[in-house]
Amino acid sequence: MRDLTKEDIKNRFTIKEYEKYTNELRSKYTALSLEHSRVLKQQDGIIKKQVELKTKEIRKELKEKDKIIDSKNKELEEKNKEIEALKEKLVKMQMKLDTDSTNSGIPTSKTAIGKKKYIPNTREKTDKNIGGQKGHKKHQLMPFEEEEATEIFEYIASECNKCHSINIEKLDTSILKEEIDYEVKVIKRINKFIEYKCNDCGNIFHVNIPNDLKEPVQYGKTVQSLAVCLTNEIYTPFNKTVKLVSGLTDGEINMSEGYVTKLQKRASSYLEGFIEKLKEYIPKQDVYGWDDGVVAIDKKDGILRTYCTDNVALFIGHEKKDEAGLDEDGILKNTSENTIVMHDHILHNYNEKYNFENVECLTHLIRRLKKKRKETEHEWCDELIKILSKANKDRNKLLEQNKDTFDDKYLDSLSNSYDEILKKAKKENKDNTKINYYKEEEERFINDLMKYKKNYLLWVYKFNLPSTNNNSERNIRPAKSKMKISGQFKNINYLKYYANIRSYIETCKKNGINIIDACVHLMNGNPYTLDYILNYEKNSA
Repeated sequence: MRDLTKEDIKNRFTIKEYEKYTNELRSKYTALSLEHSRVLKQQDGIIKKQVELKTKEIRKELKEKDKIIDSKNKELEEKNKEIEALKEKLVKMQMKLDTDSTNSGIPTSKTAIGKKKYIPNTREKTDKNIGGQKGHKKHQLMPFEEEEATEIFEYIASECNKCHSINIEKLDTSILKEEIDYEVKVIKRINKFIEYKCNDCGNIFHVNIPNDLKEPVQYGKTVQSLAVCLTNEIYTPFNKTVKLVSGLTDGEINMSEGYVTKLQKRASSYLEGFIEKLKEYIPKQDVYGWDDGVVAIDKKDGILRTYCTDNVALFIGHEKKDEAGLDEDGILKNTSENTIVMHDHILHNYNEKYNFENVECLTHLIRRLKKKRKETEHEWCDELIKILSKANKDRNKLLEQNKDTFDDKYLDSLSNSYDEILKKAKKENKDNTKINYYKEEEERFINDLMKYKKNYLLWVYKFNLPSTNNNSERNIRPAKSKMKISGQFKNINYLKYYANIRSYIETCKKNGINIIDACVHLMNGNPYTLDYILNYEKNSA
């Protein structure tokens, strides 16, 4: 049916029919509108459902991907931590490789192969050539008088060394070439103790035999003292001592290793009173230093400790390093408040139970500063080394001029510079723009420098104090050399024997006493007393 125009409707329909038709159209329109709305709603529902499903799928997929990303991020974080830990380990391992005698207590003899050995030298550099200088007196052996000679050899010619003529004449002149040498003479001594018979009572007797002549045949005190010197001063092992003495005597004296071993115990037993006197003497001094080092005892670590002044040295051996050992030594606990003790920043010295004052070793501090400089690359370390080294040089110059103190202005300036450098140190330590694998260690070190400032600078204020603990460190070095040669001590007893003998020998050396002579007295059971040693120069005058 074609669409009707207004005119067609007007001509064709009555009003009633028109109304009916209109209503039908409205009904259809409404139905269509409803259907359209229903279809739209249905489509919206389908689309919404599909969108929700798709959204769900996407969210699920994103969630899974987020889990993977989180997992990968965690893996990356762990890897970063691992890389950072390896970097730190690498830096610290490199630092260990860089550790040498300049920034630690390692001796120069242990400098790594291929690395330039640092040779300590405190002398000022000059433009002079190396070696003997013009105008310096030449040191040479002085000629001796003919009556002093024990041997004279005359070299006689039988012909001219130019034309080989035998018509030659002896002149009154000669060219002298003198030699000073020695020979070892083996003495085979028989000590006869004549027996007597008393005609009144019939008793057969002889004069008392000295206690040191126990065996029918034995080695004399000079041989014993030589063995003790070789073992404890030259650090020869027992078997090498035997070979050396045998070589010197052309094989006539052949001690056993066991005999040389027993000499250690015997010599030590003669020194019990001497050691007690040393333990009484050292704590009463104005200043003394102490240090210790690790030694090997039957494949385990032991401790050899030394307490010393300029004129005495005491060595004590222990199986381990602990407070009980220090108390057993009886030195620190018996030291008065009037004494100053030099050491290498041993915190135990600051224990409240002690009354003495502490002074810190400058050399040890400078080594620590150099090590921290390598670890952190912070400039404050170099600055502190510079002012302390200068102060030490300035002090030495004043000591040469017989002066005993800096002026107040110098001391104030040094103290202020010290404080300013530590302020800079704190600032550099807190700087997080650069990686610092030693941040915590550096912070503790800086706090130490602030807390113990007085002790680190005490040698600056008191010129009677040494600026370093080199005296104690030098005492420990021979034991390290002995470890290189002999390897270890058999047990703690042999370490204690060695410590006692070294105390005696080193104290004798410090006072100018010939150690062979000292050891002869020792092996006679009559070692020099501490009083005699300390007054040796007066007694010799």
